Amino acid sequence: MLRIILLVYSFWISSALIASPGKGLWTVAIDHSGRFVVTGGDDQQIRLYQYKDLKLIKTFPVNSMIRRMEWQPNGQLLAVATNDHKMHLRNMVTGDSIPLAGAAWGGRGVSWSYNGRFLAATDNHLIKIWNEKGALIRTIPKEDNNSYLDIDWHPSKNVLLVSGDDIRMYDMSGKKLAVLKHREETTGVLAVEWHPNGLFFVSGDYGHEQEGVPTLLQFWTTEGKLFKTIKKSKMEYRDMKWNHDGSLLATASDQLRVWDREGNLLYTGGDGKHNLWGVVWNPFAKEWITISFDGTLDKWSYKAVNLQHFE
Repeated sequence: MLRIILLVYSFWISSALIASPGKGLWTVAIDHSGRFVVTGGDDQQIRLYQYKDLKLIKTFPVNSMIRRMEWQPNGQLLAVATNDHKMHLRNMVTGDSIPLAGAAWGGRGVSWSYNGRFLAATDNHLIKIWNEKGALIRTIPKEDNNSYLDIDWHPSKNVLLVSGDDIRMYDMSGKKLAVLKHREETTGVLAVEWHPNGLFFVSGDYGHEQEGVPTLLQFWTTEGKLFKTIKKSKMEYRDMKWNHDGSLLATASDQLRVWDREGNLLYTGGDGKHNLWGVVWNPFAKEWITISFDGTLDKWSYKAVNLQHFE
């Protein structure tokens, strides 16, 4: 961690001091120390901020549109999912880019294993697994060419949860464990997230509100049994994250909504003018941070009270 801090401050003089989020933001991630946050999107830049005041420290050009990023648990690697073959690992100490071997089309889902040794990502309609050196160790095929939209690694097992036009579970060997049809209407599932205890998961879909197809937030057992469906959002669920102990779930859609683990809505933040595309929890500050596609970056209390806002 000291090396990260020294690297950060070595870039300080050449970097802007005030956050400048950019436009077309898709994703936000926080390192395991809670000191640094990154954003990415259509402007093809990784932006590294100091968390405490959201001052911009450094930008890293990617030359590809960024769709999702996730920091390695207790590590220095940032997984970067792009819309093409340039998906890679970024060493946030050295700044070096490590290509993910065999990435072909790009994708929107990326997730580290619970021990940080492996990375799973969606590469269009395929699931691919790499080690932390970027070597491809497995490709899990699909029987059609419909794209996957999100992926999440189980918090204590080698089980992958992946979503697209349906919801699926695979083990690390590629064995298909379940295929779940989440509703009768045809609409994609943009976000899936295991609860930290690994005993259930939550999904959020696209919906088509203007066509009378409501957006759904759904709770499932590990066996794939649906036990709760919520119709609340006016826009698609783009992202969701649990807090550190699993007592709170934040969802990013037309507003920031914070739920308890039973799916009861506790807090709502935002005016609905900025559709949120990314959300993450800082366990040290006990705060949420969100990004919107139109370029706003916001910091919130755990009760969804806005603390900082940048256009």
